[in-house]
Amino acid sequence: MRVAVSGSHSVGKSTLVAAFLSHHPEYAHEPEAFEVLADDVELAESGAPTPDGLRLLLNYTLAALDSRAAQARVMFERSPVDYLAYAAASARSWQADESQEFLRSQRPIVREAMRHLDLVAYVPLPAHGAIRRRGENTSFRRRVDACLRRALLDDRYELFADGRPPRVVALPPAPEKQLGELSRLVRTLDTRSRPAE
Repeated sequence: MRVAVSGSHSVGKSTLVAAFLSHHPEYAHEPEAFEVLADDVELAESGAPTPDGLRLLLNYTLAALDSRAAQARVMFERSPVDYLAYAAASARSWQADESQEFLRSQRPIVREAMRHLDLVAYVPLPAHGAIRRRGENTSFRRRVDACLRRALLDDRYELFADGRPPRVVALPPAPEKQLGELSRLVRTLDTRSRPAE
């Protein structure tokens, strides 16, 4: 099973992934691109990545998917779709048409890359709101969450219409229920994917 956990920033993705890996040590872990490249990612005044910064993050994620193609069990922290959502949510802070240009140019690449995943687990913003960090733009985080929900669950960018798309599932908004549901989904899909003996 090749699984990606998607969600806006500060919604508990890293905590969920760490908990999953502690119960499933057979899975390799691919950390979020920003954790690896933070010092190299250019940010706008709003705190959102610039188009070049977001492209760097997406390219890193695409390369990680490709480099782990031969591994049967991998947990990816973020999917390529996340970066389309960040581009859509950044329309207010980028220059005119930069968001649409990013989406137009990167959508076919993301569509192709998603075929390398079996499951995308979307972590929504909790009902009471995510943890607030000093200096963080909470309205931007809400916009990313809304854009990601439309991209993953409504297939706004037609990423999952053909080929071999991954299963996309929204996890419960309550953090204490997410690990159990993610483990159940992985177990179910893993069983179905094994050849009959």
